[in-house]
Amino acid sequence: MSEYFSPALIAAITSLIISLVALFQFYKNQNFQQNQFNKNINRNFTTKLYDLRLDVYPKAFEITDNLYKEKGGNYDSEKINIILNELNEWKKGKVNLIISTEALNSFYVLREALMKKPGNNEKYSAEQIDKITNSKNNFRKQLRRDLGFLFKEEKDKRKQK
Repeated sequence: MSEYFSPALIAAITSLIISLVALFQFYKNQNFQQNQFNKNINRNFTTKLYDLRLDVYPKAFEITDNLYKEKGGNYDSEKINIILNELNEWKKGKVNLIISTEALNSFYVLREALMKKPGNNEKYSAEQIDKITNSKNNFRKQLRRDLGFLFKEEKDKRKQK
């Protein structure tokens, strides 16, 4: 029986177990570091994305601020054409790369609503007015949502205090 548990055998088994534990820890640490690296890269890309959005989104708000009902509850068709052209110009370039899918879809809905010609003697029908108003509000909401994480973090900080 003492032959089976010689000091050399015990040392070899102990060494093997320690090596396996060290190998496991090495791979676990390597996996953790890779995950941290990926998180940092994603955070940097996200920061850059939000910086770009903060740079170009205010222009869309300025443009859509000019989209309002005149006295009598209707829209001016000439002003709508100007706003439509400004929105199309705004969307060219960087915006196509940074806008979210939801905001892009709401942009297309707004653009489609603005492209419709007035129904009655240069006056928009009630249905067209509702469509323009709702699509404008939804587009602005989606743009805010794209930037919402900033405001959410601030709101969460205020709740903690």
